[in-house]
Formats: sequence, structure tokens, C-alpha cells
Amino acid sequence: MSRITTAALFLLFAVAAPGFAQQVVDPDANTNVSDPAFAAGKGPVVLIDAGHAENQTLAGNYAPFGALLAHDGYVVRDFAKPISAANLAGAGVLVIAEPLNPNDPPNRPKYQSTSAFTSQEIATITDWVKAGGALLMVADHPPYAGSLRPLAASFGFDIEMYAAQHVPREEYFSLANGGLVDGPLTHGLPQIQTFYGAAFTAPSAATPLLRFDKSWTMLVTDKPPRPMTGSDLRGATLAVGKGRVVLLAEAGAWSAQLAGPKKHPIGFNAPGAEGNKRFIRNVVYWLATSAVPAVEAVK
Repeated sequence: MSRITTAALFLLFAVAAPGFAQQVVDPDANTNVSDPAFAAGKGPVVLIDAGHAENQTLAGNYAPFGALLAHDGYVVRDFAKPISAANLAGAGVLVIAEPLNPNDPPNRPKYQSTSAFTSQEIATITDWVKAGGALLMVADHPPYAGSLRPLAASFGFDIEMYAAQHVPREEYFSLANGGLVDGPLTHGLPQIQTFYGAAFTAPSAATPLLRFDKSWTMLVTDKPPRPMTGSDLRGATLAVGKGRVVLLAEAGAWSAQLAGPKKHPIGFNAPGAEGNKRFIRNVVYWLATSAVPAVEAVK
């Protein structure tokens, strides 16, 4: 698909909010797909939540994420309606990335952020997944860790309220360094790169995708930092009843953005993120179909 067509998709999904100057959509990001999972517009419906103060929406910094999935054949829609069984009916995948609670006081420490979802919304989403729905939750560093934590906890995940830091600063997950856990959604992928996020522990039934080790540090704000272990994760899958859940703990890696005055690439447009596009396509395909992509299709 030509760059002109890609640009048109970006216009369809809108661009980054004007006031969000630190990270903006990369208008030249390559969202093309050489081997789409579905014929154009014939795939499952993917709803990207925009009703909980998210920045990562089709009208914001997840425009490239939406364009990538549209090129993969999915029907990608903004979702700003109330969370209800009726409004979720017909959705193949619900994506919730970096929600916030707008009622949190502005002077509250970021690691003390509270749930972006009411208890009723959490119960509705949980029941929807158990009945066959598919949920992609994308957390991030504070305040986005705490605001998603209660929803993730309803599936047995425990999101840390703090950020994870790597030394050296580049965040690469590969089969060679043990950070990329070999499995049907990761087999044969080159390295994954993330860009400063959070961490979580998962229930025993979950399957890890991205794993930390002792070279990482948990930046515990109100206590001394602690070294991380293999129990700390940045990505995992979980079957729940008839449905499926994926939790990822960094948001920028799955889109394509430019950060700061020097416009450093963050996401699948970054030079070190060779596997990011295929990884997120594999994740969404598994969520939407419960099947795994053919190994020979992994590129």
C-alpha cells in the first residue's frame, strides 16, 4: 500500500492531540502489511476504548496502531460508548490502553493513581470476557499503572504501581537474552523493543510473553528501588472462561510515535523494534480468533 494510502488512514483515525507535545504520531510510519490476516475490512471488529481519558486512542497516539490493524484486515473503531454488554456485543477485541481516572487530584503522587473504571464496568468487562470476549489491556508507567490495576486484578494480574528501568537504558527483549519468552506468539521473532513502562506478576495459568531479569530495577517511589526477577513480566496471555486476555505493560511499543524536540522514534518505527509489528499482530490475531499465526508467516 502506498504512503499516500497510509496517510489517508492516519487522517481517518485522526492525529495526535495538539496539546500533547512530548509524543506525537509519526506520519511517515510504515503500517503496511505484506501478508494480511484477513481480506480488507473483513476481519473481526477491534474497538479501541476512548471513554476513560486515554491518550492512546484512534484520535490520539494509537492512530498508527489502528492503521496497522486496518491493513491486517480488521475493522477498527473508536469506542467512546459506556461499558455495557449491549455496547460490547459484536466486538472481536476490546483494546484499553493507558486509561486514567480524571477525578484523581492533580497533586496526588502518580504512583497513587486510582481506577479509571467503576466496579460495575469491571464486572461487565470481566463477564464479557468469560462469555467469549477478548481484551487487550495496555498499562504503562505511573499514573497509568494504578488506573488499570483493578481491572487487571479482576483477571488475577498484579500491576506494580511503579516504573521499571533497565541499565543500559535501551529495552530489548529477545530470545537470546531471555526477555522474549519462546512460544506460539513469539517464535522466530527478532527482538522486541519497549520504551519505559511498568511491570506485573501474573496468575499461574497465564503464559508469559515478555519477561524481566535482574538487570532491571523497579523504581519504587516511596521505598528503595528493588532488583527485578523472572516473575516480573511486561507481557502475558491468559485464557479466561470462553475468552482471552492479554496484558502488556508499556504502550508506545505497539504504535509509532515521535518523542521530544529531536523527534526520536518510539514504537514499531524505531530502529531496534524489528519484531514489534509482527508481535502485536500475533497478539491481536490470537485474541480475535483463539488461534495462533502460522510459524511460516512470522516475519
